[in-house]
Amino acid sequence: MTSLSFPLSLSARGPMRPSQAVFLLLLAQVAIGAGPLMVRQVDIGPADSAFWRLTIALLAWIGVMLWMRGRSLGGASLRPTVKVGALLLGAGAAFAADLTSYHFALMHTAIANATFLANLSPLLVALGAWALFREKPAARALLALLVALIGAAVMTGWPHKATSLSLGDGLALIACLFYTLYLLLTRRLAGLVSDWTVILWTSLGSVGTALILAAFRGGVEFPHSATGWAAVIGLGLISQAMGQGLTLITLARLPAASGGVMLLAGPVLAMLGGWAVYAEAPSVDQALGGAVILGALVLARR
Repeated sequence: MTSLSFPLSLSARGPMRPSQAVFLLLLAQVAIGAGPLMVRQVDIGPADSAFWRLTIALLAWIGVMLWMRGRSLGGASLRPTVKVGALLLGAGAAFAADLTSYHFALMHTAIANATFLANLSPLLVALGAWALFREKPAARALLALLVALIGAAVMTGWPHKATSLSLGDGLALIACLFYTLYLLLTRRLAGLVSDWTVILWTSLGSVGTALILAAFRGGVEFPHSATGWAAVIGLGLISQAMGQGLTLITLARLPAASGGVMLLAGPVLAMLGGWAVYAEAPSVDQALGGAVILGALVLARR
């Protein structure tokens, strides 16, 4: 087995060195950071794009599972107990609610507000894992997480660009809470069932919830152009299947605080992508905040 073949076994807490988990988590943040670049090309509403993104990712994962049929699945069983299955579906529902809430938040508040408030989840996950699972964070990792959050605040210009809390700010905070719930549930359940099981059942919960949310707004809308289809397919395959899939697999194998620091690399990578693709040069605040986050990454890994 080569050093890069371990994700394919996807067994419950299978062998993975911390350095491998960090590499894959950072790779996942590259994939997630590409998301905002593709969202700009989507020609349908937030609830509809969330549904297609999640559905395409689910189909991709099912395709991988079928391709690997007869090969090693790491002894994975896709049939959890009723209780675990219900919790996995609930985690998936939380992720769909997070994604939809964040997309709607962007329609009602500044991008800086939505980005910073939604990115409070790593701190909440670290505190939640400490309180619920007795995972006391190392002092250095907790310091790195706080430094990274300061960098995110500087990068987004929050709070000096914020006025009073708006509907969009509230939606961004709701998105943060839903994502925190999703990460805590999957972190806890990853030690009980295989990664394949977590991915499949959370994806089913996400797609079902996204379908219900889209139905409340009049039904699922199809993309109107080839560019729109390319955007939602890219979101599904790259940001969701690859990005969130690898995030789910690796976060369960890293301390909550250290993993949270890695999650905050996403906004930095999105900023660099916007510079490369749309010639949106970062401001002084963005560059300074990004540098602080990168420094926090180094601090977390020392």
